[in-house]
Amino acid sequence: MDAMRKRILCVLLTLIMTASFAGCGKYSQSEIDLRDQGIEQMDAGNYEEAITLFDQALAKSIGKVTDLEIDINYYKAAAQFSAGSFDDAVKTYTYLIKYDCDNYEAYFLRGSIYATEGEIGEAITDYDAAVAIDEKNYLLYIQIYENLNSLGYTDQGLVYLNNALDVSDKSANAKYYKGRIYYMLGQTADAQEYLQAAVDKDVIEAKLYLAKLYQDSGDYDSAQTLLEEYAASDEVTSSALAALGDIEMTNGNYENALGYYQAGLSLDSIDNMSELMKGQVAALEKLERYSEAKDVLTQYLESYPNDEEASKELIFLETR
Repeated sequence: MDAMRKRILCVLLTLIMTASFAGCGKYSQSEIDLRDQGIEQMDAGNYEEAITLFDQALAKSIGKVTDLEIDINYYKAAAQFSAGSFDDAVKTYTYLIKYDCDNYEAYFLRGSIYATEGEIGEAITDYDAAVAIDEKNYLLYIQIYENLNSLGYTDQGLVYLNNALDVSDKSANAKYYKGRIYYMLGQTADAQEYLQAAVDKDVIEAKLYLAKLYQDSGDYDSAQTLLEEYAASDEVTSSALAALGDIEMTNGNYENALGYYQAGLSLDSIDNMSELMKGQVAALEKLERYSEAKDVLTQYLESYPNDEEASKELIFLETR
């Protein structure tokens, strides 16, 4: 599965989990059981089997569109997308748009499939519909930009970042996301102003991006202070731990760096697996723990076999 499909699938599954339907007594237990079995098959990578189970669950619906049926269709679309059945996934999202029309997710996900298939006009139409429904969802603007940029439609993606900056919103959350967007755009002065304002309003996530600004400017001490505060919070992410590891590597504290990379790899949610694994390898090499470095790099190449630089590094490690 290419990087773009992985990105969309990750977002798609995150959206489902965030709003997943738990079920209750008024729904058919067999329908819920079939849905859960379908999810298990998805987790195992058996997408065709999952689609069959979701269809069986939908066949037991009570004759009207319920929250449970909508939930199952979101999972079904995810399975269809994962199986490479893009046309079928589009049809399922079109059905969801009809019955879940106030939900931006179906528009965003259908638009992402259109973008993957090179149907950029249809993608933009759906993306515009998504942001019209939830115009203060700054992460949505960022996700749209990242999707379009990864496909080479950078100019179209930048429109969404700039539109997000134009949203009238003085909340602390808006300051954080606008600071993050300014950082993405390379406008560091504005980024620092907005991110510092968000930090002052106790937006924990803003510390991560403000730390990135300090790190980029070579102020590693300020960056590390912010990242350590962020890492100590309940909202720590694998990205923050990777950044801490990078700072420790720069400062020559290789044991500390290794600890941060390993802590990132131990989280339940990891969005930068390759970065953490390569960081771990680099730290182990600096510590002259070559056998462990080789084991980690071997595991890395099983997941990322096209990384030529890592393949050359493995050959080097095999000589140590």
